[in-house]
Amino acid sequence: MKWLPKISLLTAMTTALAGAPIAFATGAHAATTRYEVESAPAVCSGAIASNHSGYSGSGFCDTANAVGSAAQFTVSTPTAGTATLAIRYANGTTTDRPADISVNGTTVQSGLGFEGTGAWTAWATQSLPVQLNAGTTTVRLAATTAGGLGNIDYVEVTTGAGDGSPTDPNIRFVGRWDTRNSSAYVPGWAGAYLKAGFTGTTVKLKQRNTIDLYYSIDGGPDVYLQSVRGTVNLTPTPLAAGTHSLRVSYRVVAGSYRGDAVFQGLVLDPGARTLPAEPSRGMVEFVGDSITVGTTSSKNALTAYGWLVGEQLGLDHMQVAQGGACLVSTADGCVGLDRRFVKVSAADGAVDHDFTRYQADVAVINLGTNDVGHGVSTTQFQSSYIGLLRTIRSKYPRAAILALKTFRGRYVPQTQAAVQTVNNAGDHNVFFVNTDGWVPPDGLSDAVHPNDIGHRAIAAKLAPIVAAHLAPSPTSTPTSTSSGTSDACAVQYKITNQWSGGFQGEVHVTNTGTGTLNGWALRWTFADGQRIDQGWNGTYTQTGATVTVTNPSGNPALAPGASATVGFTSVWKDVNTAPAFFALNDAGCALS
Repeated sequence: MKWLPKISLLTAMTTALAGAPIAFATGAHAATTRYEVESAPAVCSGAIASNHSGYSGSGFCDTANAVGSAAQFTVSTPTAGTATLAIRYANGTTTDRPADISVNGTTVQSGLGFEGTGAWTAWATQSLPVQLNAGTTTVRLAATTAGGLGNIDYVEVTTGAGDGSPTDPNIRFVGRWDTRNSSAYVPGWAGAYLKAGFTGTTVKLKQRNTIDLYYSIDGGPDVYLQSVRGTVNLTPTPLAAGTHSLRVSYRVVAGSYRGDAVFQGLVLDPGARTLPAEPSRGMVEFVGDSITVGTTSSKNALTAYGWLVGEQLGLDHMQVAQGGACLVSTADGCVGLDRRFVKVSAADGAVDHDFTRYQADVAVINLGTNDVGHGVSTTQFQSSYIGLLRTIRSKYPRAAILALKTFRGRYVPQTQAAVQTVNNAGDHNVFFVNTDGWVPPDGLSDAVHPNDIGHRAIAAKLAPIVAAHLAPSPTSTPTSTSSGTSDACAVQYKITNQWSGGFQGEVHVTNTGTGTLNGWALRWTFADGQRIDQGWNGTYTQTGATVTVTNPSGNPALAPGASATVGFTSVWKDVNTAPAFFALNDAGCALS
């Protein structure tokens, strides 16, 4: 049971006191309406409770622990069309509580995941696009497991989306963004980016003043634009008619954006609209200095190890990093992450970041290289490291925190002691990571900063470790080792032929576990914009840089010791790096 006892005065199938939906203006054309679960005509198959803080309104729905337990809402929209449904929930367990989502009795999403939020007082939002009728529509969440639903607070329905404005809910702003001005969103720290889908043949970017930026369309290589401003055409050659995806990231130098990084919207073809960006599979956040920023690498943040790890694993990623940053805020002005981690940017006077925008699944810290030059004592460093670990834990209750040994070996005993201190205090989801040998002899551009070779080498070591600390998929239960690979699978990746602009490859995967896989999915992520052209011996899908191959329909089983080989042709440009991480049914595989 989630809590005992149930509130006796509130019985099964409770409807709350009547209350009107709350409407919010979210942009020039988009509008959001909130429907509280405790307000009629909403229905909760359980109790309306108020014993866990952080909810909106006067309570939340605590359903019965049973398959089919439900929360139901009646929503109203003036016209038919696509809307974004945002469900606010809390799940204080470590077990996913999936639900089928139905609209007017028709299931539109089966088994939508509602993963653990770390505590019953920690609330998160799960979103999905739905088609709604004009007038009233019934939206129902029904549990598919015996645990019932998580605690449900409310649903928000956003209609009129698709205009490309900064408040368009179809645009997903990844990382830390200052969103206080609804007409101009500003990224903070390094490595923030935006993603959206869109229809039509062209897309343009509205920028306030001069900026350098990278953009990628349909998962292709990043294109670099310098000193652009105003309405920036990202498709000088029109695309084929249809649906497309876009990612935009502004160029950073030492952690500060090169120019005026102010996003004012997208401009599409007449009659075209944005579409919801692909959903997040998780978030990994990297906390550090110029090494984490990617200083001296070819594309700065985009060729830094943090960006590479996130892309390889198919995760959202963010670099909370600044060139020259320290762990400790010092009297001589070193930017200290001990204090500024909670800020939306490294700028003096920056506002606090809104940690309800996303929750990191893994946080990676790489700090200490610069503190020695600012007279930080070992005692002060250890104390501040403990403080930072506790701050990160307060903001990300369920995240694994990885404290890296700095590549120059500074403050290592103090870093280890800080990790041990929080472990001893009961936080066992914090780990020290030894990085000896991660940077190869040809992997530095100077005495401190990795070059592209170095960052790729670091990412190859770090990606499986991050993967090992991600929460397992609700559809699989992999057993992972501390190295991040699994004892359940092994992979061989081979380029069998290569030519200008293309290559042929194959992946040989072996089930090294003890059980038969009755249906399997092999996943990897390309690092250099490669795109599958055709494939065989499986069903291929590619979302951005992430490729998933599922078993052939006529041969779904993979017995212990059995192998499968999938082949493909792919296009590439400039660099053709082999993927550093493979997963079989979401369990990391050993590379051979």
